[in-house]
Amino acid sequence: MKFGLYWKYPVRSLWRGGQRTMLAIFCVAVGVLAIVALQLVGNMINNSLTTNVREGNGGDVSIRNDFAPVESSQLTYFDQLRTAGTITAYTAVSEHDAQTSVGGHTQFYIVKAVDPHQFPLVGAPDFVQPAGGSLASLLSGNAVVVTKNLLASLDARVGDQVQVTSDDGRLLNVTVAGTIQDAGFYRRPQMLMALDAYAAVSSTAGKPVNFQAVYATVPGGTDANAAAVAKQVQREFPLATVTTTKQALQQQENSVQKIRNFLQIVGLLSLLIGGVGIVNTMQVLLRRRRVEIAMLKTAGYRQRQLYILFGIEAGLLGLLGGLIGSAAGIGVSYFIKQLVERAFFIHLTFALDPFTVGSGVVIGLVTALIFGILPIVQASQIRPQAVLREGSERGSVGSVVLSGFLLLLLGGLFYILAASILGDLRLAGYVVGGALAVLLTLTLLFTIVVLIISRLPVLERLTWWYAVLMVIALAAAGAATYYLPGFGVLFLVVALFGVIVVFLPRTWKSNVKMALRNLARARARTVTTMIALFVGVFAIGLVLVLGQNIKQSIDQAFNTTVKYNSFIIAGAVDKSAVDAQVPGLPGLESVASGANCPAQRYEVNPIAQAIPLAVNGTPVTQLLQGAGSPGINNLGRGGALRVLSSVEGYDLSAQALPSCDVNRITTDEQGNPLGGRSLTAADAGTYNVVVARSATMAPLNLKVGDAITVLAADRKTPITLNVVGFFDDAGAVVFGSILVDTPAVNTLTAGMPVYIYALKEDPTKADQALQQLQQAVPTVQTYSLVDLTLFIDTLLSNLIVMLVSVASLAMLAGIIIIANAVALAMLERRRELGILKSVGHTSGSVLREVLMENGTVGFTGALIAMLLVTLATTVLGVVLFQTDFGINAPIVLGITLITALVCMVVAAFVAWGATRVRPLDVLRYE
Repeated sequence: MKFGLYWKYPVRSLWRGGQRTMLAIFCVAVGVLAIVALQLVGNMINNSLTTNVREGNGGDVSIRNDFAPVESSQLTYFDQLRTAGTITAYTAVSEHDAQTSVGGHTQFYIVKAVDPHQFPLVGAPDFVQPAGGSLASLLSGNAVVVTKNLLASLDARVGDQVQVTSDDGRLLNVTVAGTIQDAGFYRRPQMLMALDAYAAVSSTAGKPVNFQAVYATVPGGTDANAAAVAKQVQREFPLATVTTTKQALQQQENSVQKIRNFLQIVGLLSLLIGGVGIVNTMQVLLRRRRVEIAMLKTAGYRQRQLYILFGIEAGLLGLLGGLIGSAAGIGVSYFIKQLVERAFFIHLTFALDPFTVGSGVVIGLVTALIFGILPIVQASQIRPQAVLREGSERGSVGSVVLSGFLLLLLGGLFYILAASILGDLRLAGYVVGGALAVLLTLTLLFTIVVLIISRLPVLERLTWWYAVLMVIALAAAGAATYYLPGFGVLFLVVALFGVIVVFLPRTWKSNVKMALRNLARARARTVTTMIALFVGVFAIGLVLVLGQNIKQSIDQAFNTTVKYNSFIIAGAVDKSAVDAQVPGLPGLESVASGANCPAQRYEVNPIAQAIPLAVNGTPVTQLLQGAGSPGINNLGRGGALRVLSSVEGYDLSAQALPSCDVNRITTDEQGNPLGGRSLTAADAGTYNVVVARSATMAPLNLKVGDAITVLAADRKTPITLNVVGFFDDAGAVVFGSILVDTPAVNTLTAGMPVYIYALKEDPTKADQALQQLQQAVPTVQTYSLVDLTLFIDTLLSNLIVMLVSVASLAMLAGIIIIANAVALAMLERRRELGILKSVGHTSGSVLREVLMENGTVGFTGALIAMLLVTLATTVLGVVLFQTDFGINAPIVLGITLITALVCMVVAAFVAWGATRVRPLDVLRYE
């Protein structure tokens, strides 16, 4: 055999394949496109989060102390470390929640007061404007530097003045002097200003400038020196979270790896669907050449030579698909990058990784070879005698065993491919094993569905038994519409179609009947197409339905469950001014709190941030050792500190009882009895407290009778709080996890608490009322649930758009499968089409039958997908969100009908030319 034939034969075969060859190439290209695009985005995320981790950590060691901020006097400790040469430099940062009113709504962000001559210790922010700017040259007086996204949110430009209200009661009138990219250390929306300028503004909450973060560098920047410093600092500040660059890198790598694995798994799913298309296409391409293959074998060509010929043909398909998919993946990655930036408020630098793009070509080649094995081996088993005599080739036991072995080989090779992409043998096993199990289950399900649909009756006239059946079906659909509106309407449409079909013209009836019967003729291909559509529709539907339910649950909680919808945070200095303004605010409504609780127009409670010392005499630092990661039954270290440090006061002597806001809890998260009681007027003047039920979880495991020791604001006076009960704050207006009598909060704060005002405002007047109050008392902070809901809805919408776009890659692969299936069906039915047209069927009639067939495929696949979405949503709602999630009827109708319509449009595009074939041209040669 000449070597030239190994090249000429596959190339000419592909050229003669025409449309079928193009569809096979697109099957590979879609999978490669998804892999390359998502891997490139994963690389961008990795570069953003793990490159320059030292800069992202603020130095070799970062010290965060949100629960006991570092005081100015405590900075001498770091001076001593620097003098001793233990650290080379440090800088302290005072961080605060801040807000600005923009266009009637409130924008929330972080203000960082820094020493511009010491901050940052490593690296420098990437200035957008002015180019080449620096903090040292820009931060002076009231000048600030903001992140790019924050500048857009504030609807401001460089040079504009902005009024800022901080959480410690400072009113800042600043001028934007520059903007920086939202990357690395500056990922969150934030504003940087000079520390001395911030400290020069008085605090109406009476709070000095403390430091929530301190960053330090160590000699040589080595991990060993950083770890030694971290241990020393942790002993000095036991409640702080101390992170070295090495630890930060590990945390970032773990997070990034999860994101990359998610993106890669979605890409593998698209690749798997595309591979199924390769199997279908190769089977038809080779089946059309049965006589040709028989002639080759008769001429003396052996099976291994046929393997080489067809293997090169499959390899060329994969190579071309890989090239096209890799090129398209570059453009798609840029689109997904923008969606990720919007969803997570981070800046990603667009970068092309030659290895990733090149590996896409290799993946396309390998995928085509893997999925081409089954049809190639099956085609090479053709017996020339049976083909040339036009006899039937009955499947033998040996051929069945061979097919089973080839399927196992295909699964094993795809596992190797998945493992090479994911870089994790165990994860690849879970992904491939799970995918195969799901595919086998879906194959069985859709096989049964196809058998049922293909045997549905299409009666020539209405009979009594059919009329009874339709009445029952319509009644059942009507009942379903009451309980599940979306599916009820769809079932109603199906039932009505069953009624209407009886009264259709004879030609239309024949179209419907042929469409239904054709589903079973190529059952394997029909099932494969339905599965491909199911995967895409299920992913998109689940994201949309879950997102819609979460948004509705949040809105409902805010609008119906939560008693108040507007809040004011005021320092002790501002309290009298706020008290004078609140009663006259427009839209203020009275709220009935329930039995034994008087109706009131608003509530005022003091809050304090305590410094936890011990529980039952055991130091908190010892109690939190090995706290573990936050989970279902574990608060984690940060969660435990948050519970122990947030205290809210109620004026018990004036009958302002917590029982009007919260429910007493008698069992813990596992249902174990807790006992205890609520606070009453008898607890006035005591340190008796009720605590949020979450405190019963590890690592605190609090119970009635326990004692919590905390430090007052002077950091000298210990106070012991006695636990008398637990509460559930669901739907309540509670800002502390520990509820106590008001005098106790005054003691904790040295008479300078922060006051929380909770109001019920007419939603249409809430923003107006809060702006009116802030104009009168500009140093207070205000919060409206309208603004909060808008902010959360924006976040969820961005996240949903990103996830739907990623899931659409799998849907795109399904659409290619539809086009592939239609093209192969037209090829196989070419003689049938000629006969139909020769007996009177028109091109439109034949096309109508094709559209009905594929519309049924799309409708059925989408309907079953949305049924399972409903099941999955219900389970997730009960297990994860402890609520009853419903399913929106318009979403179900829209997704199902759009899927069916897309299938019909794709089928029309592919079958348009085939249905216009001249009968004479077909019957002469077929």
